[in-house]
Amino acid sequence: MDLLRKVAGIIVRYRVAFALIALFLMVVSVYGIGQLRFESDLSTMLPEGTPAIADYNILQNEFQSGDSTIIAVKIDSIEPGGVYDIRDPEVIEAVYELEQRLRQREYVTDTVSIADVYMQVLGRLPRSEEEAKFVLDMLPPEQRYSLVSRDYTMTMIVVTISREKKTETLVRVYQGIQEDMKSVKFPKNVEVIQTGNIGITYRILELLQSDLNKTMAISFILVIALLLYFYRSPVKAIIPLIPLIFGVTMTLGFMGLAGIPLDLATTTIGAMIIGMGIDYGIHITNRYYEERRNGRDIEDAAAEAVAETGKALLGAALTTIAGFAAMYLSSLPMLHHLATALILGLSLAALNAIVITPAVVILEEDVVKKLKGHYVRPEVRSGSGFIGELFHSLGRTIKAKPRAILGAVLLVTLLFAYGVTQVTTEVRLEKFVPEGMPEIEALLDIRGEFGGQDEIYVLVKADDVRDPAVMRAMYIFEKQVKADSYYNGVFSSESPADTVYREYGYIPNDREKIRAALGEYQGVQTVSNDYSMALIKFTGDFGGASMDDFRRIMRYFEEETKMAQSTEFPPGTELTVTGDLYLNYVLDQITSVEINRISTYGTVFVVLIVLLLFRRPKVSLAMITPMFLGALWTVGFMGLAGIPFTQSLAGVISMIVGLGVDYGMHLTHRFLEEMNEGNPRPIVTAVGSVGPGILAGALTTAGGFLALLAGELPTIHDFGLTLAFGIFASMTAAYFVTPALLQIFYGKKVGGGSE
Repeated sequence: MDLLRKVAGIIVRYRVAFALIALFLMVVSVYGIGQLRFESDLSTMLPEGTPAIADYNILQNEFQSGDSTIIAVKIDSIEPGGVYDIRDPEVIEAVYELEQRLRQREYVTDTVSIADVYMQVLGRLPRSEEEAKFVLDMLPPEQRYSLVSRDYTMTMIVVTISREKKTETLVRVYQGIQEDMKSVKFPKNVEVIQTGNIGITYRILELLQSDLNKTMAISFILVIALLLYFYRSPVKAIIPLIPLIFGVTMTLGFMGLAGIPLDLATTTIGAMIIGMGIDYGIHITNRYYEERRNGRDIEDAAAEAVAETGKALLGAALTTIAGFAAMYLSSLPMLHHLATALILGLSLAALNAIVITPAVVILEEDVVKKLKGHYVRPEVRSGSGFIGELFHSLGRTIKAKPRAILGAVLLVTLLFAYGVTQVTTEVRLEKFVPEGMPEIEALLDIRGEFGGQDEIYVLVKADDVRDPAVMRAMYIFEKQVKADSYYNGVFSSESPADTVYREYGYIPNDREKIRAALGEYQGVQTVSNDYSMALIKFTGDFGGASMDDFRRIMRYFEEETKMAQSTEFPPGTELTVTGDLYLNYVLDQITSVEINRISTYGTVFVVLIVLLLFRRPKVSLAMITPMFLGALWTVGFMGLAGIPFTQSLAGVISMIVGLGVDYGMHLTHRFLEEMNEGNPRPIVTAVGSVGPGILAGALTTAGGFLALLAGELPTIHDFGLTLAFGIFASMTAAYFVTPALLQIFYGKKVGGGSE
């Protein structure tokens, strides 16, 4: 504590110099904010070196495949003067024109639409609706209804795309396709929507940008409203807010300078730092006002506030950072980015609170003195009146009946323990976009009408895929998979074996014939240039109605691919599943493992820091028990509320652990301080004095998290709601469990029995 007091004295004495340094860093940070970039590419969320990523890169580089967009063309109204049937020649002509425009784009490798059928059968587009109907009626039902819906109100253009996996390229591709769609005049009553992987990913990127600004603004408003209530004065409410503004700006600026992207996880960083970082300024400000009410002068009060609050703040910051640091042990790059951003943000928020708060609070008092001729005794609503009496009553109740309090907490814990058994995970891309968005509605319509347009690829590696044995095995494998369509959702498939079979009506044993057939093929590339790899593409509804269905289908492809490799293909041939959808499945498997790993290590780190800081087992137990309960209650709440674990929520338990221990730490630190000074009722004083500050901090923290509900992305909603509940759960557990345990452990020592 002597060291802390010396540091506090230096901070107060040279407060103007420290404030100027912070102001300079603020200016640098504003430049850094301009360098921030957004990231929504799924492949960047998986660890480097993952075999699935290596195969996916082959898919991109060798076959220019793996990315696609779907343009849904549908009749959306029945207004007079418009068309009512997708087979209308005007619609088909517009589809054909759009296809031709798309094919001129350098990143479009192939397109498929209803117009292609007419060009193949007639050599031209139909001139009348009767002619259009006649050609379609000639097709087998299976092929016909893969192009148009059964009520003839919908068709689609499937666009295969080769692009760099960069956000800038995604934006350019999406916007280029949108330009082509707008440049083609479709008849009245026809709606054209871009969906599929490109459309949904772009929508996520767009929402990330808007959600960052929206949630930050709302969290600031919520925090300001709470501060105005607790401090009763706009000027006093600004005091803990100023260092927070510095901290948030520096965090975003340093992220831009360090090249940390804003993705599905880090987009929440602004609102989170506002919610969490305000605590530091509130605790220092509250302690300063308490010391002023006790008669200290302004500099002594500021030094005492920094020194006495410093140890608890240091411990709280270290434990919170330890909980966040556990995310570095994850193999997911997204969680590394989130951990870096959170640690950076909290460190800057704490540092700015300690350095800037004394300068601001003293400046405010000096200004008031000049205006009024004397210092004004500060009053804080949270420490007086109804709220103050409420916490003193709580302290007295806990002092009288600590074991009864713990019994009630146990009953609540049993309820949430059941919720833990109901928790699920979710990683499917379309689930990250709000329901009701045109892109999602169009995708659901396509799945309902055409049996799905999801894509799964099987990569075949051999010395030479033109080997007749390899070709025959590919053909057999395709047929076996399609025969299980009732189970795996496969609608169609395409491979080099199909090209050879269409040419000869069978798979010849002559390698030269196979080479000739493949050489004449003009469609999408399915064989690598050196003939060492081939691609089998399956199209269907693989997303499933639930995550269990999705996992079942992905496991099917893994198992069938493995079995075919060992039974159908020649020795030395290797088969692997790949594609965007399969990456989702791999991410799901990694996420399930990471949740347990991060939560375990985060808890261990926090416990070790608490033990090192306080070195008293009973005291440490009183601090960390609310942390465990808060985490358990939070997971139980997720299960009961139907909130699944996602990539961005994989580290949420570690975060709750790091945040939740802070409340017990503040209560325990004040209890020990009062006990050492001979207070006969340290529990009552600790709860009555620190409790209101914890409430103010928790409300502002939860307010920052709840601001995430204003975002449009469902994963951002779940993130904010889960963290807000975790804060309230940890705070509630700290209010009841920490004082009850301290009373049981030390009640007789300070002159009051445990019960």
